[in-house]
Amino acid sequence: MSALGDGLGWLRDTLLRLLPHATRPGLRRIGSPGPTSPVLLTGNFTLTVRRVTEALAGRDVWLLVADSRGINVWCAAGGGHLTHHDVIAVVRSSGIAERVSHRRLVLPQLAATGVERRIVEERTGFEVRWGPARLEKLAAYLDAGGHTKRRWRRMYFPRWERLEIALMWAAPVAALSGAVLWAIEDLRVGLAGAAALAATIFGIFAGLRWLPASGGKRWLTYLGGSVLATGLGAALLALVAPLQGIPVGLLAVTNTAAMLVLSLDLAGTTPWYPSTMNTLGNRFDLALDIDRCTGAADCVLVCPRDVLAMTGKARKVSIAKPDACLRCGACVVQCPEDALHFRFSDGRVVPAETVRRTRMNMLGRRAVEVAAPSQNQAQSQHGGGGGH
Repeated sequence: MSALGDGLGWLRDTLLRLLPHATRPGLRRIGSPGPTSPVLLTGNFTLTVRRVTEALAGRDVWLLVADSRGINVWCAAGGGHLTHHDVIAVVRSSGIAERVSHRRLVLPQLAATGVERRIVEERTGFEVRWGPARLEKLAAYLDAGGHTKRRWRRMYFPRWERLEIALMWAAPVAALSGAVLWAIEDLRVGLAGAAALAATIFGIFAGLRWLPASGGKRWLTYLGGSVLATGLGAALLALVAPLQGIPVGLLAVTNTAAMLVLSLDLAGTTPWYPSTMNTLGNRFDLALDIDRCTGAADCVLVCPRDVLAMTGKARKVSIAKPDACLRCGACVVQCPEDALHFRFSDGRVVPAETVRRTRMNMLGRRAVEVAAPSQNQAQSQHGGGGGH
């Protein structure tokens, strides 16, 4: 594909990142893989597959692309769109077992929220290993022989990615706001309002390390954003029109509405904060039954925020950084002894079995049952197999 095509593909997938965009699942060859080459797996979100391929350029790797319904790995695993059933389906349908002499399968660490490692191992015969949390560390992980370091398991949020997520939010929100202003006033007002709102959203993400995005204080961020966007919009219009002709009240209303849209789950589109929707109305936290803990450390290996740690001589797990927990559930799903669970502020408990059996819907409710793929889905995955 040409550089222009790659650029347009990146722009499309970034602007529409909130929406599914699928590429064909199945087995792909990167370089010239042979019987001893590593086998990695990812979901079939187009942007993810493109970036994994770029990260592995120059290497000989088998890449299994599982059907994640065109959604990125973390969101798909958390929402029930990428489960152990999907992993098992693509392993079986691709024929990868006949192509390699080993039985090692590297899964994305962020898939741990929805993929039960032990079930994959039991049903495929492959030993599952968790890769690094960040794609940038994938090459180093392979160079280290498939051994991940503690710092590679932690999710961070670099500036370039914050700006990319800002673009994802700014494009639809600013376009809609601008269209409303255009319809009510004129094109001049629409363009000025959209530009000011987009600039404000980029400013929020640029300063997200210091601005509250969760809890009650998050409203200060969105109120400030509304005021800033209104002021910027008025300033832009003042350059081409008398001040008294500027619809400041209308700008304030549309910007406030835009900030309310952003507040729905800005936190959930970052790796720094728990989803706002997931904790709406009744906060829940991670809890540990220390008597059940055997120190297997599966939970420590999949936590993307370094929340859990081993306690040394006791060989038990501790919740070392509870405030950093994203409530993603990866530790609960992977614990072999059901020692971890969620506890709501009103005292209700979500046991490990419920977390494994269900996933979050778009409203943050555990209403998605994890089920094996239908026969049609399995056939579809089989049709996507083969190197290409």
